[in-house]
Amino acid sequence: MRPRNLDSPWQSWAVAAALVLGGLGCFASGVVWVTRSLFQDIEHELRRNDVHRLVLRTAEATPQVTEQLGTPLTSSFLTLRAHGATSRSGLVDFDLTVQGPRGRGVIEAQVAYTPESWTLRRLVLHPEAGDSVDLPAGGSTPALPPD
Repeated sequence: MRPRNLDSPWQSWAVAAALVLGGLGCFASGVVWVTRSLFQDIEHELRRNDVHRLVLRTAEATPQVTEQLGTPLTSSFLTLRAHGATSRSGLVDFDLTVQGPRGRGVIEAQVAYTPESWTLRRLVLHPEAGDSVDLPAGGSTPALPPD
């Protein structure tokens, strides 16, 4: 069977463009999948090691937080912002959406980890109403062995 000739040169460009765009779409989807997988692993470790509870307990112990949000605090979302790691240690930045009887806000947290512990490095409360507040950080929680 003879190959069919295209009627115009634009048709061959359209086919080439469709192939290139399809390939780029597949590549971009793969990058998104790998990135999301890495972030899910870190989020899982944060929750498994109760790092989010350490952030909540530290925030509840701070008078500025109890004035603005009240206690007890509950968290709904943990959003990973960044992480840098080696096989032995690293830093993780995440946001924890919190709510208390008097209001809501987001706690921006930076946590250092080693195979032995997770340590709070920096906490900042961003309430819905009011100015941001730097919270004392420094508490730690033991790290569980890998799954």
